Amino acid sequence: MSEKINRSVFRALEMLELIAASKNELTITEISKQLGIPKSTTFDILYTLLDKGYLEQTNEKQKHFKLGVKLFQTGASYLDQTPFQNVAHAMLEKLSELAGETVFLALLNNDELVYFDKVESPNSVRTSARIGSNNPLYCTGLGKAILATLPDDEVKAILARTGGLKAITPHTVTNEAQFFSILNQARQQGYAVDDREHNAEVFCLAAPVYNLQGKVYAAISIASLFTKINHQPEKIATLGKIISDTALELSQRIGYRGQRLYADFLR
Repeated sequence: MSEKINRSVFRALEMLELIAASKNELTITEISKQLGIPKSTTFDILYTLLDKGYLEQTNEKQKHFKLGVKLFQTGASYLDQTPFQNVAHAMLEKLSELAGETVFLALLNNDELVYFDKVESPNSVRTSARIGSNNPLYCTGLGKAILATLPDDEVKAILARTGGLKAITPHTVTNEAQFFSILNQARQQGYAVDDREHNAEVFCLAAPVYNLQGKVYAAISIASLFTKINHQPEKIATLGKIISDTALELSQRIGYRGQRLYADFLR
């Protein structure tokens, strides 16, 4: 622990994190043992947090503790003070620099993608996608990243409403069984791939972004010329990890509490 860190504050934050991560309410003894902190010290810190509203006591006799409403209010203030667009754009800039490619952010709207932001890399592909323009879900990495968060029945309903799997390029997946196999692969690996399915020269990797309610809200992608990727498994895996890690971090910054992007399919 750094000399500049206040030990009591550090322990208080450890307690809040422990209680937040626990599925059950915890007693003073349990918190003391799990964090290796003397019971008397644990008592003093917990009751300070209780007095300030950051914790609540659900069983006064056995002294069980859970998170208090003040903690929620503090978190809500963070979200109010941190507009999504500002957070997302800063992360897109970081992502573009890290990947050395052009990156996109798109929102889900009425069964279509709406391009919301992009950061172009001077060393990467320049695409015709314009901010505010629409694209289908099924043939884009961004769209497939979003569709993979949904149950298959819901995906089929979206496809039915939007005209099905129509070929856009010679590489567009139009076979339904193959398409759902690709969505399942995205769920397993944490990112979706567009292998020249919307633009015959462009290869994309994308991952979903979730909101405070745990619902899919948007997606981000890395776009590269296919000739730079050309089915290089190691490079694809590296970029895939970058995009999935960034999407999870962005989701968590706007309130998502999950630890995985496709957790519902990986239980």
